[in-house]
Amino acid sequence: MIGGDDESKKFWEEREKDKGGTLGFFTFATYMGISSEKPVNTGGLLYTIDRKIYFEDFEKENWFSKILSKRQKWEKTEFSIGGDEIAELKRVSKNSALNCISGLVKDTDTKPVSRVIRFLTQSVLQIRLTKGYSVFLDVMREKDFVAAIKGW
Repeated sequence: MIGGDDESKKFWEEREKDKGGTLGFFTFATYMGISSEKPVNTGGLLYTIDRKIYFEDFEKENWFSKILSKRQKWEKTEFSIGGDEIAELKRVSKNSALNCISGLVKDTDTKPVSRVIRFLTQSVLQIRLTKGYSVFLDVMREKDFVAAIKGW
């Protein structure tokens, strides 16, 4: 369990109880979408509990839409990935990820970006699953996240 103020401790205790395990790692991420579906681009929490990756977003207040009285109905985005479902992890260009999400490129045809290219272009994490599709995430503390799940 990771420390913090009372509210965050309670939040993580609830997640651990809900998921039936112990929190291993957490960070923030932007979920971009799944291969051959529509782009999503929503920010949220990315965390691990007992060899499983979880992502969930939270409703945000949008003052601009309140002014215009055009409140859009929010739907929670939440999913999990079991450690045994991961076929491959690789960093790909954001353009490549968007092309894959749009269905223009197969998820098995994406190319990892080199260290040099990472400095020249925006890149994201591709998690290719044994189920036959990929999940694309822009992960804060990506190096730490990958290290946390590579040991599984």
